[in-house]
Amino acid sequence: MKRNLLIRGCALLLLVVLAATLVPMASAAGGSLYITGYTVTDAGGRPVGAITKGSTVNIAVSVKDISDGSGQGNPQGLDIAKLDDSFTGGSVTTRRTSPDGAPLVYEVLLTGLQYKGVGQALRLQIGSAGQPDSYQTMETTITEAVVYEAPQPVTPPAPETPEASPAPMVVISRSELEQPLRPGQEVELTVYFRNLSGPRMRSPVASFTPSEGLSIVGGASSFPLNDIPSKKSVSLKVRIKAASVIASPNQTLGVDLKYNYHNNISMVQAAANDKISIPALARESVPQPVVVTTRSAMDTPMSPGEIREITLSFANTSEARLVSPVLSVTPSEALVLKNDVSTFLMEDIAPGAAGTVTLKLQAAKDVASANQTVSTELKFAYDNGTALAQASVSDKINVPVDVPSKADAPTPNIVIRSFTYGESSVATGSAFPLGFTFVNTGKMGIENVVVTVDGGESFTMNNSTNTFYYPALSAGGSQTQEVPMRVVPTSKSGAQSITVGFKYEYVSGDKRTQANTDIRISVPVYQPDRFQINAPAVPETVTVGEETALTLAYVNKGRGDISNVEAVVEGDGVDTPARTQYLGNIIAGGSGNIGFALTPSQEGEIPLTLKISYENADQQLVTREFPVTLKAEEPPMVEETDFEEPEQGGGFPWLAVVLVIAGAGAGGGALWLRKRKKKAEAVTDGSWEDWDQTPGSEEA
Repeated sequence: MKRNLLIRGCALLLLVVLAATLVPMASAAGGSLYITGYTVTDAGGRPVGAITKGSTVNIAVSVKDISDGSGQGNPQGLDIAKLDDSFTGGSVTTRRTSPDGAPLVYEVLLTGLQYKGVGQALRLQIGSAGQPDSYQTMETTITEAVVYEAPQPVTPPAPETPEASPAPMVVISRSELEQPLRPGQEVELTVYFRNLSGPRMRSPVASFTPSEGLSIVGGASSFPLNDIPSKKSVSLKVRIKAASVIASPNQTLGVDLKYNYHNNISMVQAAANDKISIPALARESVPQPVVVTTRSAMDTPMSPGEIREITLSFANTSEARLVSPVLSVTPSEALVLKNDVSTFLMEDIAPGAAGTVTLKLQAAKDVASANQTVSTELKFAYDNGTALAQASVSDKINVPVDVPSKADAPTPNIVIRSFTYGESSVATGSAFPLGFTFVNTGKMGIENVVVTVDGGESFTMNNSTNTFYYPALSAGGSQTQEVPMRVVPTSKSGAQSITVGFKYEYVSGDKRTQANTDIRISVPVYQPDRFQINAPAVPETVTVGEETALTLAYVNKGRGDISNVEAVVEGDGVDTPARTQYLGNIIAGGSGNIGFALTPSQEGEIPLTLKISYENADQQLVTREFPVTLKAEEPPMVEETDFEEPEQGGGFPWLAVVLVIAGAGAGGGALWLRKRKKKAEAVTDGSWEDWDQTPGSEEA
């Protein structure tokens, strides 16, 4: 009984030691296998350089297990399966290829693989049976595999097509005219068509288009012709008639010949165009007649209030007759027309003759100027050589009038001597004080001065009236006025106008007179700059030789356009495809991004400046700078090293447990040996029972 208990304890100890031995292998099974190479041989063991579709080969794959640093693992107990890939069939065997004490490397031999002809992949799944987490799928490319390509059908070459011949050349000419056509003359012309080329011209049709001074008699303008063989000619008779009036001696007869011909491939259509010159006698057009307007002599100027008769004369200096002339007269402000009508129907005026009209005029009592006039407009018809044409002649006849001495007093004027509006220019939507100083430049004082400020479409009053009153302003006196104003937000950039109107009265002699004047002043307006640029987001580190992108987002929140936007990268230590970028104009409300592609060329901190310059709506150059610093690092070096199981802190103390169990096992084994020696001395050979139990016993 004691012996059975000892046997069971030792068996349990062996199971625990075996489990402790397998713990590292199971934990390293996930992701610890790597394919280090492969060889391809045929059935005789000879290397194979190319694997074609249907070929049978053996492939030996070398696998390294970096989790087994001591090399104690046995690949014979692994579960290895070939997955679906570019090969089919075959059997799998393994053998260890690494020496004792070295990391485990073994060979997976797949024999009798047949290549499908598609792809170059070989896929394996390796793991320990009963341990699902230990399985790992590996794939390698078999470069010796030649992908099968099905032969493409060969299209027989198309029969050669003969080269197409060009359209036949045609010479179009006419019969000779003895003399140029006279207006209204009718003649018969013979038109010749000669085929200069080889192909026969079939079913030709000739169409004629005469110029403006000619016409074709008979009503038809298109005529069919006989076929024109190679190097032959055909003719056609056409009757043409000249117009009664020929404006130009250069008349033409346009000819359009359409025909069919065989171009060595098929029957095609072609056309030939030409213009035949027809000399003609042109009738020159008559220019508009020149009319000279005069008045009867005046011994003395007209006095204010005087009525006087004045005779207007219209002389025809040309060769054309003035037909049905009609005269309209309009006197100036200080003259009054005393006739019953202001429009007069006159007789025809022959070449070299003159027509007259008598006017009864009265001068006004208050005449401001001695130079008074009578405006005349004479409308008539004349023969220009082709028909009656309408024409008109306008003129002004001077009528002197005496002006009383009191009327010679100068009129006082008001001018704006200076004005201010605050800054050099005013932003839209902002308020500003408009100040102006106006001066009476006359030699007499003025009264009841009313000043009105009109801002137009760009300006408005800022809580103020636009009308101001001054009782009087002496001769040479000045007055200053300040008006609170505001620029409307929708105003355009540039110089905008403000109109200042003055109404006033002055006394000249015994007469009170009203006068007014409007003066325009300009105020420069600009849309405020609301172009927003966001600073770029800079990565913590960048790699030397790798491109990184810095982006600046922008939006134009203003009402004016941003012009000539330019982006520049300043600084050394980086490479970029374009250090200067021209982005053009950005409309109001536009948004987008400005990108810089930068590649560090050195390690360490690289200071850079991203500079954005543009012209705002006030045409001012604005520069925005964004300093950035790139921390560049060298790319990491990748080296292949033996995998070592990292020491894991915490968790269950497997190593201590294994050492305790191993010590207990060693003590139990020593005790068993001593008992066995004593029992061998005490019993005979026939009473000895073997330690090992028969298979199937309860102890086993």
